[in-house]
Amino acid sequence: MLYLIDGYNLLFRFFHSEKKLETQRNLAIKFLQEKTSLLKINAHLIFDAHNQDIETPSFTSSKTLKIIYTPKGQTADDYILERIFLSKTPSQIMVITSDRSLQNKAKDLNARTQSIDDFIDQLYLNETKAKKAHRKLEEETLQDTKYDIQRLLKIFEEKLKDETGWD
Repeated sequence: MLYLIDGYNLLFRFFHSEKKLETQRNLAIKFLQEKTSLLKINAHLIFDAHNQDIETPSFTSSKTLKIIYTPKGQTADDYILERIFLSKTPSQIMVITSDRSLQNKAKDLNARTQSIDDFIDQLYLNETKAKKAHRKLEEETLQDTKYDIQRLLKIFEEKLKDETGWD
């Protein structure tokens, strides 16, 4: 599943503050990089670059998160819809936005949609589940069975006998 995230929709939904827009954007990027990395989610965070003179989209990426700034004259919504339209498997794309118009257009192109609120809730829920599963795996890995303890005790006793001649 590829997650296409409406960048400014996310930003304005969760990062209301007196900080500069660039600082807020960096906080959102850092947050998503941590979550997508932990959960191994393939996501693209798309921002409008309408104030810049870029003629083609610009990208930066980590293993699980690609940050995309649209080219001059193209909105993030248009970029997302174009990406869905050009996809061979639009049903494998999840558009993350609370913009009803974008949600409806994405659904018309056979993509899935999820609101920003639901997506953030899902990230936290899945993060909690992943941490619990990891802890459980560690506990299971670290627990010695009665058989293991007996086996190790026998090896230890035999080694002690060999080295000390003790019976």
